[in-house]
Amino acid sequence: MRYQPAVRLLRLAIALAGSRTGLSLDEMAEFLEVNRRTAERLRNALGETFPQLTNVEGDDRIRRWRLPREALPHMAPRPPIIATLDAMARDLDRQGDAARALDLRDAAAMFRAAMRPEFLRRSEPDIEALMQAEGSAATPGPRRRLDPDLLATIRHCILACRKLAISYRSAEQAAMQERTLCPYGVLYGRRGYLVAHLDGTEAMRLWRLDRIGEARALEESFPPRDFDLGAYAAQSFGVFQEPPETIVLRFTPDAAADAAAWQFHPSQVQERDDDGALIVRFSCGGLQELAWHLMTWGDSVAILAPKRLAELIATWPLPADRTATATDEAPRSPS
Repeated sequence: MRYQPAVRLLRLAIALAGSRTGLSLDEMAEFLEVNRRTAERLRNALGETFPQLTNVEGDDRIRRWRLPREALPHMAPRPPIIATLDAMARDLDRQGDAARALDLRDAAAMFRAAMRPEFLRRSEPDIEALMQAEGSAATPGPRRRLDPDLLATIRHCILACRKLAISYRSAEQAAMQERTLCPYGVLYGRRGYLVAHLDGTEAMRLWRLDRIGEARALEESFPPRDFDLGAYAAQSFGVFQEPPETIVLRFTPDAAADAAAWQFHPSQVQERDDDGALIVRFSCGGLQELAWHLMTWGDSVAILAPKRLAELIATWPLPADRTATATDEAPRSPS
């Protein structure tokens, strides 16, 4: 990224001003995700810009550097930071973690309070747009790390309705291919996916972020259209998009209390059977990912509908994750 060194220097200044005890060189390197030599260069550059930079050796005999808060001008939080806090709070609410969701909303509110009124007024549309353009898929399990520079470029294109040029390697092709996309949102699951359609087409597709090589914002814009990322993501359990089906699950009386505390899908409804069992109904696609999750419940859950989901679980082991092999050519499939 063209301005990455300046951004790193600014991030380091903020971190040193916000640390009570200061940061060692190793801690600076870890914070910025760079090697120690790069951290030393950034520290030296920071010292030339801010003569107030001081260092002290602690009881552990490790030298740490700190920058007085008054050395920095009034700095307003960037809209993506507030949008991320709000989005994380929303996702935690959906997962039933209301306490941590409230903490994140309080943090976002404090950031807003720290912004000058005129800057907040200008930033609110961007915060709202990013909130609508980023969401999480209901996929349990570990997640891949995402490239922050790539996400920054994507966010810029989404907010400005700018076309995005990428080099992309699909599952069927060994070589990178050039693509021009019109981006509308990002879904975070085990992998990150860009929701976009090819320039000149209308069908939305999912593009795996870890398969994108280079990405750059183009000067050419695209006309925005009414697109609801939440509704798009809710069609599926997980990321893989397919026509939704009605899901009916029956949890045994022993597992009913535990299952009642879970939100399997935003559209779910629950009811108790006469014997104390719990019936859960919702509508979604992505049956293979749902089957993987239901496997963890063992004999505590019975699949009442659809038959295809019951057959998937009965044919253990399940076939390989389709999200890893779906192609660019199928609308609503992960590329």
